[in-house]
Formats: sequence, C-alpha cells, structure tokens
Amino acid sequence: MANIRDIAKHADVSVTTVSRVLNEHPYVSKEKRTRVHAAMKELGYLRNQQALTLSTGKTQRIVVILPYMDHPYYGFFVNGLAKAALEHDYRLVMWQTEYKLSEERQALDLLKHREVDGAIVLSHEMSFKEMETYRAYGPIAVATVGAPETISSIHVDHYASFVSGIRVLQQYGYEEIGIILSRSHSPSSLARQQAYFDEVAHAREQWIWTGYLTSEDGIRLAETFLSQKERPRALFFSSDYVALGFLGEMQRRDIKIPQEVAMLGFDGHPIGHAFGLSTMLSPNEEIGRRLFETTLAEMNGAQPETHGMTVSYQVGTTL
Repeated sequence: MANIRDIAKHADVSVTTVSRVLNEHPYVSKEKRTRVHAAMKELGYLRNQQALTLSTGKTQRIVVILPYMDHPYYGFFVNGLAKAALEHDYRLVMWQTEYKLSEERQALDLLKHREVDGAIVLSHEMSFKEMETYRAYGPIAVATVGAPETISSIHVDHYASFVSGIRVLQQYGYEEIGIILSRSHSPSSLARQQAYFDEVAHAREQWIWTGYLTSEDGIRLAETFLSQKERPRALFFSSDYVALGFLGEMQRRDIKIPQEVAMLGFDGHPIGHAFGLSTMLSPNEEIGRRLFETTLAEMNGAQPETHGMTVSYQVGTTL
C-alpha cells in the first residue's frame, strides 16, 4: 500500500508538502495540491486514521447524541449536521440513548477517551452539572435550553415560539386551548407550559397532556381526549407526528377538524403539510448546521455560543 513517501515521489514534491496537503495546511500552492491529490488517486492511497490522529491530535469525528434515530423530529437536525460535517471532512458518530443516562455517559466517554473531537447533544436526560464534567475533554454543544456558559447551546426559543403559536390560535378565535408535550419536566416542556399559562386565560392543568412522542401516541391521545366531558376547542401539539396520529384517528371516528377541535402542530415537517396540518416551522436543519459550526469553532479556540431561534407559522386546514 502506498505511503506518503510514494505520493511525494509520484507527485514530484517533498514529503512535507504531502503532509501539509493531507492536513489541509493553507500554505500549499494550488498546482502542488492538485498534483498530490492526483498522485493519491492514481496510487490508491488510503489515509491511516490512527496515524493521522497521532500526528494532528484530531480524530475528524464528532459524536451526535440523540434519544431516537428513527423519530422524524431529529431527522432535520441530523441533516444539517451531516451537510456541515461533509463540507469540513468530518464524520459523525451517531449514538442512540433512549434517554438512558448510562448510554449518555458512554457516548460522552468517547470525548473523554479522545475517540472524538467534540460532542453534540440533541436531547438528553443528563443534568448540565454532570455534562459539564466532560467539558474538560473537548467542546460540547446542545440543542436544548438552560445550558451553562461553558456549553454551547443553539436551540429553539421554546417559550417565545409557543407564545407565537398560542397567539395564532387566538387570532383564529380559539380561547379554550390545550397543549400536548413529550416529556413533562424537560427544559423545553417547562418553557412551553410557562408560555401556556402566561398566554391562555382559560388554561387548565387537565388540558396539558404529556408523554406523547409518536404517531401511535397521537392515536392513543384521541381516545383520551374524547373521553373527557370538558374539552378544549383547540390543541397545540409539540410534535407534528403526534398531531398526525391524532388527526387520522379523529377522521376515522368521523370527528370534523377543525369544526369540533382545531389543531396546530410544531415541527413543520413536509408530511404534515401533505395532510393539511397547520403547524409552526421549526428551523431544525439550520440549528443542526449551527451546532456543528459552533463545535468546530470551539476546537479552534472560540468561546461557547448561546443562541435561541424562533419559529414561523405555516397555514393548513386544521384551524
């Protein structure tokens, strides 16, 4: 198998020049860089990742920690991350946790043991206090609210976004509103509940449903909702997929939407648009890209960043 000396001889450059090209050093002429890449291709050169890590101190890998890889909500985050990683010649190590602390710790141990250069956390059970103990080993960025100054946070401003969604419902004339959330005590859910009680005059504890994450959960919610004697006139879902499960089940039961109950989703997923779901567009792909870029910047000496992003409204037929 060819080595860098073979590449240097074939391209008629020095070994130092080949090393600089491999490590993307800026001070190499375009003509020499082209010759080196051509030689690598012609000789079938493959980079030795272990040797590269020893020489540069970098693995060119970032671990992405998320609860579920098959949930569409996280797909846009991952798409933004993957596009940015590809542009910077990085690889993503995907780690599904199902909100298990043991799995989150194992994933962050990759950072501790220098198997990755950074960690990006899309959702987590771990406290920020514990997460900070891993910060000494490399940059950590999260897509959740409430992070300390030592951990970058690029996230949806869930309070402002839920206020915006509630006001959309109110503009359509709905005052009796219920909300559907995934976890009851996550930072995002707490912010959403605060927005609900701040904005809805007829807010009720019993009109907050938690523990709903999938379309199957939406089907289950329809049964629960219809069994209640007093029901809100509109529902604000934190997940389009839960909303679609609910919508499908209500239609199977010949319940008219929005005449009997109006619906507003949150993700802005294309499949929601296909079914006419009114929803709030969450900039998850942009957040994914920003998370990667922030992590990369920290590797190069930048300070951690905190930024909350808001959502916009997409009209549908369920209001």
